[in-house]
Amino acid sequence: MAKEARQSLKLKLTFPEKVLGDPIIHTISHDFDVVPNILRGRITDKNAWLEVEMLGSAKNLERARKFLVERGVALSPLA
Repeated sequence: MAKEARQSLKLKLTFPEKVLGDPIIHTISHDFDVVPNILRGRITDKNAWLEVEMLGSAKNLERARKFLVERGVALSPLA
């Protein structure tokens, strides 16, 4: 079976305080076969945001997106 074409999804991820310190980026890379490329971000004790380009199949990108939303991460598309 042919490999699905890799697609790119650029998002700003805004993390709630309750998940700071959780290995969320590692999880989307490891569990969903999505390659995250962190473009920029800011992390403090109270909040965090990252601008990320994620590469993967459409199916895996959607699974990763759903995981992030379930964890309470706010997603905003980047231009």
